[in-house]
Amino acid sequence: MPYVPVDIYINISLPAYSQLNGIGGWAYVTGGNDGIILYRQTYETVLAYERRCTYQVEESCGFGIVDSSWTTISCDCDGTKYHIFDGSVLEGPATYGLFQYRTAFNPDNNQLHVYN
Repeated sequence: MPYVPVDIYINISLPAYSQLNGIGGWAYVTGGNDGIILYRQTYETVLAYERRCTYQVEESCGFGIVDSSWTTISCDCDGTKYHIFDGSVLEGPATYGLFQYRTAFNPDNNQLHVYN
């Protein structure tokens, strides 16, 4: 994945991020190469995935979109499907899971830090 500096602070109490207040919720945010998908895995864990598809990553033709079931992230160009719970590949052609950024979540003040 091409390196792009990421250092984002998000207050998930804000209305724009209300979907992240429940386990299994997700949201798109600006940042990274082609945007970032945030996913609330547990009460204390929020994951951050790069939206750029991992198939032929240098010439990636698309980006990940969360499907209507909220369980899969699909590449809009090559058809790869990734599991939203951990970013792993469910169906190819990609063989690598989604790139993950580091996160630190403080449930006391609902602050999420996304960084690399």
